[in-house]
Amino acid sequence: MFSDAYDDVPVTTWDAGWQWSTAEVSDYSIGDDTAKAYAALNFVGIDFVATTIDARAMTHFHMDVFAPAGTNFKVKIIVFSDDNGGLIDQAELVFDATSTPAFEAGGWSSLDIPLSDFGLSASLEHVGQLALSTDDAELVLVDNVYWHR
Repeated sequence: MFSDAYDDVPVTTWDAGWQWSTAEVSDYSIGDDTAKAYAALNFVGIDFVATTIDARAMTHFHMDVFAPAGTNFKVKIIVFSDDNGGLIDQAELVFDATSTPAFEAGGWSSLDIPLSDFGLSASLEHVGQLALSTDDAELVLVDNVYWHR
């Protein structure tokens, strides 16, 4: 979805502008690399429902996350019935210093998440949104967002 190492897939927006979201997204350069920077993050929606991702053959979702401060980071996968279809399932996981994989502020956390951990009952044929949130990590950099097996 987003990485300087791999080809990106279409994403409608990295900030869906959902009501009560305070997130502000920008591209942030780190040497020759670019990350998505979320300032004032409480939650944010990443929308690609117009061209959903078929993740049925994938076993993992991956993202690298950096936050200078904070105790947790949450990732929610949202599945639809088809492109531009209705919501059929969603599940969220919380990562902190004790989770596997772990999220720890002050350094990059490589979240390589088995899709089975989400416990979704629906097929991953039409993943159309991600929601990222936190209770207290107001600045978060996100890079290398992809699905793999």
